[in-house]
Amino acid sequence: MNCLRGLAAALCAASAFAQSPSATNPRYEDLNAVLWMQRSVEYTGVTIETYRTAERTLDRAVRDKHWTAALEQTSGYEDLPPAVVLDLDETVLDNSAFEARLTASGRRYTEQAWGKWLTERRAGTVPGALRFLNMALAAGAAPVYITNRVCNSADPDDPTLGMLRKLRIPVSPERLFCREKNGDSFDKTARRSMVAHHYRIVMLFGDDITDFTWIAPEVRSDDRIKLLTNYESLLGERWFMFPNPMYGSWEQAIGKDKLKALRQ
Repeated sequence: MNCLRGLAAALCAASAFAQSPSATNPRYEDLNAVLWMQRSVEYTGVTIETYRTAERTLDRAVRDKHWTAALEQTSGYEDLPPAVVLDLDETVLDNSAFEARLTASGRRYTEQAWGKWLTERRAGTVPGALRFLNMALAAGAAPVYITNRVCNSADPDDPTLGMLRKLRIPVSPERLFCREKNGDSFDKTARRSMVAHHYRIVMLFGDDITDFTWIAPEVRSDDRIKLLTNYESLLGERWFMFPNPMYGSWEQAIGKDKLKALRQ
């Protein structure tokens, strides 16, 4: 979920990068996080388990016309065609190689570096994703992607659309919802509402709480955890959340003083 580094954080990092000499020394702040996602059997096990859990509920979710995972759907959705809605980055697409590149080179995230990565089309798939997506399609639930990547689903040469097709991930341009190029909002609520107008959203998948419901960046981590208790009944049945220790809105939520945020 690349976007949720936060707009302010991305702009700040870009500014710092532009004003400093080219970095060549490895930066180890994210080393364990990247290695865990790339090398650990535990990460692979968690993502497969999460998708398999969704598979077991899929048929029931599709058959039950009163079943919805979207908070935006309160009535009048029962006869809409079913869909599963997924984030892309670190939910369907694995960008850990990009994060590894930043760690090894000592560079920090910039929109320029991210844009270059997109054009390379070197992302992988999150374990379990492809199997689930094909099962959803076979069950009659359309895969819909809401991403905060800046992309153009109407352009057949768009790097994101090309990446999905290269990996044989089922995708239709009309079911790929990107962030606007000049937009400054990472809130997916409007796009999710748009999808909810045309589909009954039976499941939501993401690596960040904001893939499910919007929580403002200024809401601190303890308060975010309390808010999650309102939605615990949805987890593992209609909401499916993936671990991502590399980046996310959680970084802003804990504040700048990470040592102070530690519980001892």
